[in-house]
Amino acid sequence: MNRLEIKSLVLQKQNLKLFMKQWLPILQGDFDDLDSYLTKVEQENPYLNIKKHFSQSSNKPLKNSISDKIELLSISKASLYDKLLAQIEYPLFPTPISKKVAKEIILNINEEGYFDANLEEIAQKFNLNIAECEKIRLRFAYLEPIGVGAVDLKESFNFQLDDLLNDTMIEENLLKLLHIMIDNFEKLEKYADLADFSEAKSILKKFKNPPALEFMQSVKAIIPEVYVGFKNDEINIKINNNLYPDINIKGVDSNEEFAKEKLREARNIEKLLELRKHTIYKVTLSIIEKQLKFFYGGELMPLKMQDIADELEFNESTISRAISHKYLECDRGVFALKFFFSNEISNNISSSEVKSFILNLVKYEDRKAPLTDVNISKLIEQRYRVKLIRRSVTKYRQELNIASSVDRKKLYLIEDG
Repeated sequence: MNRLEIKSLVLQKQNLKLFMKQWLPILQGDFDDLDSYLTKVEQENPYLNIKKHFSQSSNKPLKNSISDKIELLSISKASLYDKLLAQIEYPLFPTPISKKVAKEIILNINEEGYFDANLEEIAQKFNLNIAECEKIRLRFAYLEPIGVGAVDLKESFNFQLDDLLNDTMIEENLLKLLHIMIDNFEKLEKYADLADFSEAKSILKKFKNPPALEFMQSVKAIIPEVYVGFKNDEINIKINNNLYPDINIKGVDSNEEFAKEKLREARNIEKLLELRKHTIYKVTLSIIEKQLKFFYGGELMPLKMQDIADELEFNESTISRAISHKYLECDRGVFALKFFFSNEISNNISSSEVKSFILNLVKYEDRKAPLTDVNISKLIEQRYRVKLIRRSVTKYRQELNIASSVDRKKLYLIEDG
């Protein structure tokens, strides 16, 4: 191999390395990530001009799909903690040790706003007795959002009731009933015949449960990467080209190595954006072919990413990146591409189908006697001839953001009046 051939080979390897370095951030991100990456590249490349059509702020909101909501709903713990930390001041927390304990308590408040740690451990950490730490924790009743720092729903409601009394006059009989109903929240129906029951329940309905509810982030606006339609039994897949920027490459007026490298980078960006579209198109087509039943109103079939990878001769990691944070819109709504991958439970029955069955069971259950996880397990066995242990049912129920039967009964009692 002569010197020219060696130089050519080295150059090819360098180009491939640069190509792959650019490929991953272009393939795996959503449009926000892609926009951030392209903005950074444009700032560093004098030969690249990127013209954006419009921003993601104009996106349509998420239409439906439990899996999307599970993926996107999250608690803004940082915002909640920042708000609480800002209130750890005099006069509620007048001493350095009271502030330290209060800040430790904040670190042990979960995403719903409840304190769920062992107070004894905090007491030992600061060489205090439990009673002293408890007094400090109870001062959280005066912090906002009201109810945060309570150990459970009952205490949180009592915090909120005490706060309500600061601004509202409540008759003694009604107040007494409110305290009783909060303390016996599991058995509210016992008090349904009392004169002040309806008024008491209307007050309880206004309380926040969980107390940090206002810090729930709204569902992020979703923009479909691909649209899927069916006409005369033909599949119509359309990539959302409107959100891809136009790439313009400026002329190079230098033979310096820097200029050549930046020119290669600019051309790669143009090619990689097209490759992203092509890859997502091929993955979507393969998904549709394997989940055709779903698009006509049926349930998902078991499907693994490796199945798509084998068919398209990609690595499984490429499929994972291609579907990450990507969404598809069809007649049934907007769905995350990863929604279409579902594990097989037995006999070609997918976990997604079972989850859908659980969702419908709860939707139409007897509100006076909600289904327990054991009940649901038995109904799944009757429907699918598959034995699913209670622990698995509990896991699926939690993934669907469905409360336990005990908690659902409490909520139904409040909602139904």
